[in-house]
Amino acid sequence: MSDHNERAMLIFAQLASVADRKKQSIGRDRFLVLTGITATRAGWLDVADRCHEVITGCSEKHIVGHYASFAEALRDDEFQPFVRQVEKFCSMERAEHLLSEMGMLPPMVSETQSAGDVGLALLEPL
Repeated sequence: MSDHNERAMLIFAQLASVADRKKQSIGRDRFLVLTGITATRAGWLDVADRCHEVITGCSEKHIVGHYASFAEALRDDEFQPFVRQVEKFCSMERAEHLLSEMGMLPPMVSETQSAGDVGLALLEPL
Protein backbone atom coordinates (compact mmCIF):
# COMPACT_ATOMS: atom_id res chain seq x y z
CA MET A 1 0.00 0.00 0.00
CA SER A 2 1.29 3.45 -0.86
CA ASP A 3 0.51 6.85 0.60
CA HIS A 4 1.21 8.31 -2.87
CA ASN A 5 -1.44 6.08 -4.43
CA GLU A 6 -3.92 6.79 -1.63
CA ARG A 7 -3.46 10.53 -2.09
CA ALA A 8 -3.81 10.19 -5.87
CA MET A 9 -6.92 8.03 -5.42
CA LEU A 10 -8.60 10.71 -3.29
CA ILE A 11 -7.65 13.57 -5.60
CA PHE A 12 -8.83 11.73 -8.71
CA ALA A 13 -12.06 10.73 -6.93
CA GLN A 14 -12.70 14.35 -6.02
CA LEU A 15 -12.12 15.43 -9.63
CA ALA A 16 -14.44 12.66 -10.86
CA SER A 17 -17.11 13.99 -8.51
CA VAL A 18 -16.60 17.56 -9.75
CA ALA A 19 -16.78 16.44 -13.39
CA ASP A 20 -19.97 14.51 -12.63
CA ARG A 21 -21.61 17.55 -11.03
CA LYS A 22 -20.66 19.57 -14.13
CA LYS A 23 -22.20 16.87 -16.36
CA GLN A 24 -18.79 16.19 -17.97
CA SER A 25 -19.12 12.44 -18.50
CA ILE A 26 -15.88 11.96 -20.46
CA GLY A 27 -13.84 13.72 -17.78
CA ARG A 28 -15.72 11.87 -15.04
CA ASP A 29 -14.91 8.52 -16.63
CA ARG A 30 -11.24 9.38 -17.12
CA PHE A 31 -10.94 10.43 -13.50
CA LEU A 32 -12.82 7.31 -12.42
CA VAL A 33 -10.33 5.17 -14.35
CA LEU A 34 -7.45 6.97 -12.65
CA THR A 35 -9.19 6.54 -9.30
CA GLY A 36 -9.73 2.83 -9.98
CA ILE A 37 -6.09 2.30 -10.98
CA THR A 38 -4.65 4.15 -7.99
CA ALA A 39 -7.18 2.58 -5.60
CA THR A 40 -6.14 -0.88 -6.78
CA ARG A 41 -2.46 -0.02 -6.37
CA ALA A 42 -3.17 1.33 -2.87
CA GLY A 43 -5.13 -1.77 -1.90
CA TRP A 44 -8.57 -0.10 -1.71
CA LEU A 45 -10.38 -2.61 -3.88
CA ASP A 46 -13.84 -1.50 -2.73
CA VAL A 47 -13.10 1.98 -4.11
CA ALA A 48 -11.81 0.47 -7.36
CA ASP A 49 -14.94 -1.70 -7.58
CA ARG A 50 -17.16 1.36 -7.17
CA CYS A 51 -15.30 3.08 -10.03
CA HIS A 52 -15.71 -0.03 -12.18
CA GLU A 53 -19.44 -0.14 -11.35
CA VAL A 54 -20.03 3.50 -12.28
CA ILE A 55 -18.04 3.33 -15.52
CA THR A 56 -19.64 0.11 -16.76
CA GLY A 57 -23.08 1.27 -15.67
CA CYS A 58 -22.77 4.36 -17.86
CA SER A 59 -20.92 2.78 -20.79
CA GLU A 60 -21.21 -0.95 -21.35
CA LYS A 61 -18.59 -0.86 -24.13
CA HIS A 62 -15.89 0.91 -22.11
CA ILE A 63 -12.59 -1.00 -22.11
CA VAL A 64 -12.86 -1.38 -18.33
CA GLY A 65 -16.00 -3.45 -18.92
CA HIS A 66 -13.92 -6.15 -20.60
CA TYR A 67 -12.63 -7.03 -17.13
CA ALA A 68 -14.36 -8.11 -13.95
CA SER A 69 -12.30 -5.62 -11.90
CA PHE A 70 -9.49 -3.10 -12.08
CA ALA A 71 -7.22 -5.68 -10.43
CA GLU A 72 -7.87 -8.10 -13.29
CA ALA A 73 -7.40 -5.35 -15.89
CA LEU A 74 -4.08 -4.24 -14.40
CA ARG A 75 -2.76 -7.81 -14.63
CA ASP A 76 -3.46 -7.88 -18.39
CA ASP A 77 -0.63 -6.65 -20.65
CA GLU A 78 -3.22 -5.56 -23.24
CA PHE A 79 -4.68 -3.07 -20.75
CA GLN A 80 -1.32 -1.36 -20.11
CA PRO A 81 -1.37 0.95 -23.17
CA PHE A 82 -4.72 2.27 -21.94
CA VAL A 83 -3.22 2.82 -18.48
CA ARG A 84 -0.37 4.83 -20.00
CA GLN A 85 -2.81 6.83 -22.11
CA VAL A 86 -5.06 7.78 -19.19
CA GLU A 87 -2.04 8.55 -16.98
CA LYS A 88 -0.87 11.01 -19.66
CA PHE A 89 -4.31 12.64 -19.49
CA CYS A 90 -3.67 13.78 -15.92
CA SER A 91 -0.81 13.16 -13.51
CA MET A 92 -1.37 13.49 -9.78
CA GLU A 93 0.58 16.76 -9.85
CA ARG A 94 -1.70 18.12 -12.58
CA ALA A 95 -4.74 16.93 -10.63
CA GLU A 96 -3.53 18.79 -7.53
CA HIS A 97 -3.09 21.89 -9.68
CA LEU A 98 -6.63 21.55 -11.06
CA LEU A 99 -8.03 21.38 -7.54
CA SER A 100 -6.00 24.42 -6.56
CA GLU A 101 -7.28 26.36 -9.58
CA MET A 102 -10.84 25.58 -8.44
CA GLY A 103 -10.02 26.77 -4.91
CA MET A 104 -10.35 23.26 -3.51
CA LEU A 105 -8.09 21.35 -1.15
CA PRO A 106 -7.35 17.64 -1.58
CA PRO A 107 -9.57 15.38 0.53
CA MET A 108 -8.17 14.60 3.95
CA VAL A 109 -8.19 11.37 5.93
CA SER A 110 -9.06 11.61 9.63
CA GLU A 111 -8.64 9.35 12.62
CA THR A 112 -12.20 8.14 12.15
CA GLN A 113 -12.18 7.74 8.36
CA SER A 114 -9.75 5.75 6.25
CA ALA A 115 -8.71 6.73 2.73
CA GLY A 116 -11.11 4.07 1.51
CA ASP A 117 -14.00 5.58 3.46
CA VAL A 118 -13.26 9.04 2.07
CA GLY A 119 -12.89 7.68 -1.46
CA LEU A 120 -16.20 5.83 -1.28
CA ALA A 121 -17.94 8.91 0.12
CA LEU A 122 -16.68 10.97 -2.83
CA LEU A 123 -17.95 8.36 -5.28
CA GLU A 124 -21.25 7.58 -3.59
CA PRO A 125 -23.35 10.18 -5.39
CA LEU A 126 -22.12 9.05 -8.82
